[in-house]
Formats: sequence, structure tokens, C-alpha cells
Amino acid sequence: MSEPVSWYLQSLGDADTHRGDLKSDGTVSAVCGVRFIPIALPYGGVRLPCHPLDPEQVCPGCAPSRVAVVLAKNREDIG
Repeated sequence: MSEPVSWYLQSLGDADTHRGDLKSDGTVSAVCGVRFIPIALPYGGVRLPCHPLDPEQVCPGCAPSRVAVVLAKNREDIG
């Protein structure tokens, strides 16, 4: 099974953007083990369109490893 790649806001605070799966009950089950109701985004929906741009926003337990980030970037460059 692959790891979740979608990002969701639990709050607007630092280290509170989590990577996880949106469940049918509207909660997010995050990689770090937290389960929460995500904040609705101003443009609609709850899933962020990309990886958070500010590293301070990312939950340390949900942050992908540096190796995974480099591999994903290489795949984008090749494809």
C-alpha cells in the first residue's frame, strides 16, 4: 500500500499541516497518527493542491523523507 500524498490543514499554526487520507466521515487520518476534521480552504475543498510551500507548516511526523522528495522531483523532471 502506498503512503498518503495529500495534505490537509488541521489549523493555521506552524507544524499543523498533515499528510494523510480523507475518510468517508470527513476526518483525516494523518501519517503521524492524528485524526482531525480539516479546515475548509477559501477556494473550496479541504485538500491542498500541492506540498506546503513553507516547511514550518509541515508536521514533523508527516514530513516525507528527503530521499522521497528528491525521487518525486526526479520523476517530475523525467516525465
